[in-house]
Amino acid sequence: MAPFDPPIETSAAAASNSRTTSGPAASGPDAADGPPIATRPAARYDAWADWYESYLTGSAAPFTDRTGDALAETLGQGSGPVLDLACGTGIFAPKLRALGWTPVGMDLSPAQLSYARARLPVVLANAVSPPLRAGAVAAISAVLCHTDIDDYAAAVRALTPALAPGGVFAHVGIHPCYIGPFANRADPAAIVISPGYWHRERSFDAWSSAGVRARVGATHLPVSELLNAFTEAGLTIERIAESGSPVPDILAVRCVRRS
Repeated sequence: MAPFDPPIETSAAAASNSRTTSGPAASGPDAADGPPIATRPAARYDAWADWYESYLTGSAAPFTDRTGDALAETLGQGSGPVLDLACGTGIFAPKLRALGWTPVGMDLSPAQLSYARARLPVVLANAVSPPLRAGAVAAISAVLCHTDIDDYAAAVRALTPALAPGGVFAHVGIHPCYIGPFANRADPAAIVISPGYWHRERSFDAWSSAGVRARVGATHLPVSELLNAFTEAGLTIERIAESGSPVPDILAVRCVRRS
C-alpha cells in the first residue's frame, strides 16, 4: 500500500509540473544569475533547480558525498518505505536504496521534483501537512533540509505519526553551531564566530556568494531547539554525530519512534 493518504500519483507520468515560476522578476545582486524568482515559499528553489543539481554534483560533490556517508551511518541499513523529506533533486535516493530502503520523495518545489522523478517516486507536498498515512513509513530521511523549512519543529511533529513504531527519523544537516550568517568559514582552519547565533529568521547573509544560502536563503535553529524538536515530537534520540574537520560542518541525529 502506498504511504500517501489519499493515494497520490508519484510516477514519472505525473511529471507535467513545469520548471517555470510565477511572480515578479528578480531584483538585486542575484537577478542576473537566475530566472524570475516567485514570492511563494514553494518556489524558493524553483528558480535555482538547474543550478542546484549541477552544484551538488559539481563543486559541492565532496560535501554531498560526506553528507551521504553521514546519512548511511545515521540511518543504517534497513528495509521498507523511507520518506526522503524535502528531497530536492533526489540526490540521496541511490544512497537510500544501497542501504536497502525503498525511498519516496516529498518536496514543495516542482522544479526540483522534475529532477527527482528520475531517481525516485515523488509527491509535491508540504512537510507541515504531509499526506501520509499513520505508521506508513519505516523511516524518514531528513537531509540538508531543516534550514529550508520555515518551522522545522512543526514539520517533525506532523511527520512523526507517519513513522511505524520503531521507525527511524534520521536527521543530517549543517551544524547549527558552526554554519550560519554568524560563522565566517573563509578560512576553514580559523572559523570566526560573530554575534547572531540566536537570530532565527531566514537570511541571505553568507560568507560565500557561491553557495545555497546566498541564493535561496536559510533559517537557523540553535542546537538546543533543533534537538528539542525531536523529543517534543515524541521521538527518542539514540545517537548524535558530528563530522567535518578541523571544525565540524555536519550534525547528524538518529531518533526512533518508540510507540
